[in-house]
Amino acid sequence: MTSPDERHSLNRLYLAKFKKYQPLVLVLVALIVTYIIQITAPSAAVKPDSKPVINVNVIDVRQQIFTPSYSAYGTVIAKSSLRLIAQVEGRLHYLADNVIAGGVLNIDDDIFQQDPADLSALLAQRQAEVEIASAQLSLELGQQRIAEKDYKMMQNDFNENEWQLDLELLLRKPQLAQARAQLSIARNALTIAERDLERSQWRSDKRYFVESKSVSQGDYLVKGDEIAKLVDITELRVPIYLPRELAAKVTIGQVVSLYQPDTQRTVTAKISHILPILENKVQLQKVFAEYQPATNDLSPLIIGDFVEATLLFAPIKNTLNVPLSAIDDNYIWLVTANSTLKREPVTIVYQDKTSAVIINTLSESEQIISNKMHAPQAHLSVNIVERF
Repeated sequence: MTSPDERHSLNRLYLAKFKKYQPLVLVLVALIVTYIIQITAPSAAVKPDSKPVINVNVIDVRQQIFTPSYSAYGTVIAKSSLRLIAQVEGRLHYLADNVIAGGVLNIDDDIFQQDPADLSALLAQRQAEVEIASAQLSLELGQQRIAEKDYKMMQNDFNENEWQLDLELLLRKPQLAQARAQLSIARNALTIAERDLERSQWRSDKRYFVESKSVSQGDYLVKGDEIAKLVDITELRVPIYLPRELAAKVTIGQVVSLYQPDTQRTVTAKISHILPILENKVQLQKVFAEYQPATNDLSPLIIGDFVEATLLFAPIKNTLNVPLSAIDDNYIWLVTANSTLKREPVTIVYQDKTSAVIINTLSESEQIISNKMHAPQAHLSVNIVERF
């Protein structure tokens, strides 16, 4: 039987041996626990291989007809002006009341008349001179017939070679030429007298605006004196400046819409001239649009009006209107019938700040992606979020 002292010694021996092998035991226990956890832990599910899917917004392909237009600005100016000048000498017998700066002359208005007395007397004199010259020519023609009869009677009595040089005098040909010349001079003088009487007065042939007045009724005018400066307001024009590529598409007679912002009026004009040179300052080509105010128009465009001119060009069929967000460096991205991405080049015919018009080269089964995408690639799968 073991005594208490022996048992105490034995316990201390066992404790010393345990402390000696304690690190090894701990390592062994840790390895056993790790192994148990590893073999009993659940295994991770295997993720199948898949391509990324991109969410997009799309626009259906709806072809349309696009009519190109171009707007420019200009100021209404007069097409022509008239410097009214006295054509003959005489006292200014009549001057219309509207001939004042700012006045308007209407068609068929009597504008001015110089004293017709002297010109009428001269006209009567010229008419008398024509009658005298006509009578003298008739007398000379009678003398011609007598001379011809005398010539026939003398033919058998003279040798032809002897009097051949005097035949024209014998037949009074110089006298006949003189009579005809005097009649021609008298008629020309009569024509001048009639013209001078007609030019001593003037009736308005168009609607004019009086820019300035230089004479007064009762003044004595000589040929060349200025009576007034007039501006033709029956035909107005607007100079428009266009880029040369657009000017090349403009044709004479093409319709132009003129909009006046202050009065909010729109009128129709037509292209009348296309200058074949570029303006030095702006390097644009000048084009003139002519506008004819209607006679019954109570508020027509007037000289000095600022207008917006809009030109329409030949329509382009089979086009698409797309937002600028759909265009990426002259390309667009499409959704194919297989719901994959496709890149397509485009031709832009018009562009503003928000959208562009392109030539339609797409099939109806394709759709245009309207939103920007990050690093898109062809053939990637897409998911349509919204359709417009």
